[in-house]
Order: sequence, then structure tokens, then C-alpha cells
Amino acid sequence: MADTMSIKINVDTITEGDAFFVRMEVDAHTLSIQGPFPDLQSAQRLKAEQLAAREKVTEALKQHLQQALATWTQHRS
Repeated sequence: MADTMSIKINVDTITEGDAFFVRMEVDAHTLSIQGPFPDLQSAQRLKAEQLAAREKVTEALKQHLQQALATWTQHRS
């Protein structure tokens, strides 16, 4: 089945008292559906593998997002 991914970036200027700030919001969404599987046990096995890898994948995604944001902020200097 197909995978889908979307990334939305919103940039605003905000004020607090006499200070001005630029707020950047990044929303990333992905959906992946794998299969079909011949039986429930095969599907459950993949689910268990993905759940076991969740923390590692989350950390990798955080690192990639931090690198992308660092690249973005480097352009302003």
C-alpha cells in the first residue's frame, strides 16, 4: 500500500511587551500501511517489531528535525 507524508511549516511574528519574536511551528505527519499478511500472527509480529523499534525511530526523527532546523537558522546569519 502507499505511504503518505506531509510537512507543514508556519512562521509568525509575535510580541511580548517591547520584545519581538519569530515563532516557527513544524508539523510532520506520515502514514504507512503494510500488508496484506497471510494471517493475523504475521501482522502482529510486524506490529511487535515496530513497537520495539519505536524509541529508536523517535530519537532518529528528533535528530533529523534538529539538523533541519539548525540548517534553517544558519541561513539567517
